[in-house]
Amino acid sequence: MAKSVNDYLNEVDYEGLKNYKPTQATLEFINFMHMCENGKVENKTPAVHLVALDKAFSSKDSIAIMCHRGFAKSTLFAEMLFLFIACFGRMPGSFGKINFAMYIADSIDNGVKSLRKNIEFRYQNSEFLQKMIPNKAVKYADENGDDVDILAGRKFTDVRIEFANIRGDHFVLRLFGAKSGVRGAKELGMRPQLAIIDDIIADEDARSETIIKGIEDVIHKAVKYALHPKKHKVIWLGTPFNANDPLYKAVESGSYEVACFPVCEKFPCSKEEFRGSWEDRFDYDYVNSSYKEALSLGKVDSFYQELMLQIMSDENRIVRDEDIVWFNRDEVLKYKRNYNYYITTDFATSEKNSSDYSVISVWAINNNGDYLLVDGICKKQLMDKNIDDLFVLASVYKPLGIGIEVSGQQKGFVSWIQSEMIKRNVFFNLVSSNNDGNAGIRPVADKFSRFNLFLPRIKSKKLWFPNELKGSEWINEALDELSKASSSGFKSKHDDVLDTISMLASFEVYKPSGNYTIGKEYRKENLPFVEEDSKNPYIF
Repeated sequence: MAKSVNDYLNEVDYEGLKNYKPTQATLEFINFMHMCENGKVENKTPAVHLVALDKAFSSKDSIAIMCHRGFAKSTLFAEMLFLFIACFGRMPGSFGKINFAMYIADSIDNGVKSLRKNIEFRYQNSEFLQKMIPNKAVKYADENGDDVDILAGRKFTDVRIEFANIRGDHFVLRLFGAKSGVRGAKELGMRPQLAIIDDIIADEDARSETIIKGIEDVIHKAVKYALHPKKHKVIWLGTPFNANDPLYKAVESGSYEVACFPVCEKFPCSKEEFRGSWEDRFDYDYVNSSYKEALSLGKVDSFYQELMLQIMSDENRIVRDEDIVWFNRDEVLKYKRNYNYYITTDFATSEKNSSDYSVISVWAINNNGDYLLVDGICKKQLMDKNIDDLFVLASVYKPLGIGIEVSGQQKGFVSWIQSEMIKRNVFFNLVSSNNDGNAGIRPVADKFSRFNLFLPRIKSKKLWFPNELKGSEWINEALDELSKASSSGFKSKHDDVLDTISMLASFEVYKPSGNYTIGKEYRKENLPFVEEDSKNPYIF
C-alpha cells in the first residue's frame, strides 16, 4: 500500500541519522564537491544530504525528493551532479556512462536561466573544473567510435550546455521549461538517459488546475517517453505548494523511491526538543523566528508548507481556527468555585523522543456547558511521573471525575492509581464508560470516530483555550493536531491531545449551578496553591 506524505513525514528521525554511513558513491560525490570549491565550503555536509544522495545514486529508476526551502537541492542534484557527469562522463554509483541529460524547471526565464548561470559561474571560478574540462580543442569518441574534434571543452547557451572533458567524454545537457514541452529531445544520436525535474510549479501556476494538468502531462507523458527506453533515471525535486502539486501526487503514488526532509522533526517545540535537518544552517533560532513572523503575519500555513512540507487545505480541515474560543484563565481561577472540574488523560509509557506524549488535561465546566482548559501536561515521560502529576493536579482542582482509558497497555493503570490513592491519602472519582460499571473508560470505536462525537461541540464554540498558555507544550501540540484533523482522518504525527479532548464525549459532565453572585469577591483560598515566587509549577 502506497504511503501518504504525512506517513513519510511522521517517519522522519533526524536524531537517528547522526551516525549515518553513506555509500561509496556518495562519498565520491561529496569529495568532488569539495574539490570544485577548493575545500572552501560554507556549511558542514548534513546527514540529510548523504541520505538524499544515496537515494539518487541507488539502482531505482524513479526517485522523488521532497525537501524544505534552502535544502540546496538544485545545487546538489543539478549544478554539481551535471558538472560531475561532465568531468567523469558517468553518474556516481552503478548507473554508468551518461552522454545526454535533460533538466526541467518551471520556466526558461526563471529556473533554467538560473541553473545555466550558476553552472557557468562554478566553472569559471574553479581551477579543478577548468582542468577537468579544458576550454580548448579536444578529441572524443562519438557513438560510432570515431575521433572527432570540437572547438572547445564547453559551450553555454540559454537552453543547451555542452561539455567535453580532458579524457574526451562528451556530455550534452538540454534545459526545458515545464510549459514549453520536451518532445524531440535527442543529441548525439540518442535519447536522454537522465532527467532532473526541479521545482516545476511557479508561484502563479500553483492555483491553476489547467496549468497543473498541463505540467503533469509534460512529466508523465513527454518526459517519460522522451528518455532512453532501456537505460534511464528520473530524479524529481521540489517543495510542494498544495495537495494538488504533481510532486505531492507522485510521492503518494507508490511509483517512486521517496525521501522527505522537513526543516525539523516538529515545530513548535522547545530548543531542547529541536531536531533539525541541517542545524549548522537552519538552527532553532532561525526556525523559531520564521515561525513567529509567520504567526504575526497570519501566514502560518506558508511556514508549514515551505519548511515543514505539511499541506492541509482549508477545505479538508474539520476544525478551523475560529472554532476555538480564547479566554483569560485568570478570570476563571479568580472565581474557581463557580466551575466544575474534570480531568482527561492519555498516558504513554516511554520518555523516548520517538514515543507518544503523555497528556493530562484539566477542564473547567461552566454553567453554559463550555469546556475551558485551565491546566495540564503534555510531555514524554515515564508512568511514575504521570502518576505524580495526576495526583498534584487532582489535589489542586478537586475534579468531579477523572477519565482513564482501560484498553491496550493502559489496562493496569486503574488499579495502580487506586493503590496510590490509599498511599497518598488523596482520593478522587474515576469515571466509568462502557466498562460494566467499573472504573475506567473502554473505547467503543476508533480514535477518529470518537473525536467526531465531540466535534459538534467544537463547532458550537464549546472548546475554550487560555491565552496565558499560548506557547506551552500542551497548546502547541493541540493546535498542531487540530489543524491537521481532516475529513479523512488525523494527519498529524501525534493524536494524544486530541484523545483527551475526545474523551470528554465518553462520559456525562455535570454543569455547575448558575445561582452565584456575579462579581463575587475574590478570596485567596479559591485559587490553586501558589508558591512564594507566585508561580505554580503545575500551571504552565
